[in-house]
Amino acid sequence: MTRRKAIGVVLAVLCAFAASSLWYSPVLFGRQFLALSGVAASVAPDGLKIAAEMLRNLLLASVICWLLAHQEANRLRAALGLAAILWLGFPFTLLSGSVLWQNVSPALALIHSGDWLIKILLMTLIPWFVNRNAESRLRLSRQQ
Repeated sequence: MTRRKAIGVVLAVLCAFAASSLWYSPVLFGRQFLALSGVAASVAPDGLKIAAEMLRNLLLASVICWLLAHQEANRLRAALGLAAILWLGFPFTLLSGSVLWQNVSPALALIHSGDWLIKILLMTLIPWFVNRNAESRLRLSRQQ
């Protein structure tokens, strides 16, 4: 992985973590999540869980970056299409299965599904923009 791609992946991981933290905060869907899931709110974040989540995000962002490189998504539409396919193919499919087969509340699955949509969009678009800008600058420098 090039330095530029690594920067895009790290930025995507940090932004996805921040967006997800906001998603599950009382500002957005935190109260509904707690009520629907039966999970008790913690007083302080668990450092081990935060580290595990960051590693999960790093793995996912790295895989998406690899897919972007191999798909040769030169246009924003192609990057958005990849994000949509990933979201429909994985989180949406898995979460709808949990509603069908494990009696998970549809409202809870929608909360999780929305979080995954935001994360996958960020993990696709941030590396795409970082690398796209680098490629544009490289073409300009070669022309001069």
